[in-house]
Amino acid sequence: MAAVSPPKARMEFKTTEQVKSLLIEAASMSGVDLTAFVISAAAERARAVLEEHARIKLDAEAHARFAAALANPPQPTDALRDLMALPELPTR
Repeated sequence: MAAVSPPKARMEFKTTEQVKSLLIEAASMSGVDLTAFVISAAAERARAVLEEHARIKLDAEAHARFAAALANPPQPTDALRDLMALPELPTR
């Protein structure tokens, strides 16, 4: 089994005594320490936000326009032809 390196990134923030007490109580009821509770909750929320922003949501009208554009794509413009004629950039 590979060794897990300990966390090295540090974060500091201030809050009210009421919020701190609330978090301590919830952490205790969850069976973890305050740091683990806060990190877990923040990471879960961060993943949800990133996932939400990664999805494209379309209403019925926008979906119909998108499907129509896929079925009948417009002819390329001169600007697109010029862009596609540029040499490929090297990759790292």
